[in-house]
Amino acid sequence: MMSQSSLYEQDFLAWLTQQQSALANRDVAALDWENLAEELDAMGIQEKNELKNRLVVLLAHLLKWQHQPTKRSVSWFTAIANQRDDLHDLLDEKPSLRQYLPDILTKAYRNARREASAETGITLANFGENCPYKIEEILNHQFLCNTTDDFERAIDKE
Repeated sequence: MMSQSSLYEQDFLAWLTQQQSALANRDVAALDWENLAEELDAMGIQEKNELKNRLVVLLAHLLKWQHQPTKRSVSWFTAIANQRDDLHDLLDEKPSLRQYLPDILTKAYRNARREASAETGITLANFGENCPYKIEEILNHQFLCNTTDDFERAIDKE
């Protein structure tokens, strides 16, 4: 029989199935404690990264929306609306992620600022080093790009 660590390294799905079964049966001896702890840690990191990535996309689009009003598009509008909805969903499903928002927002803005500068040709300095928006504003469907307005009106502007 293959050891738990070997199974983890050779067939992750089989290891997952075995660990799920051990947990369901409360078979403490069959649990691969070291790799389980590592995987749980990785899951937490993955959740934080999803939050950060969604914020980067949203912030970059908000910056473009604010700084290039003549280039606004349905694509930008829908990206902003969808990211807001997805962020609300994520935070509703995993409310403990809210505690990480201040640190993640700083990092997400750093990346979004670079992205917005590269995509618009506007110098990085024009966006400022610190995020100009509060998290409540970023998530507010009526802030800057009013995504509570009817989608059809956004399309009609094109």
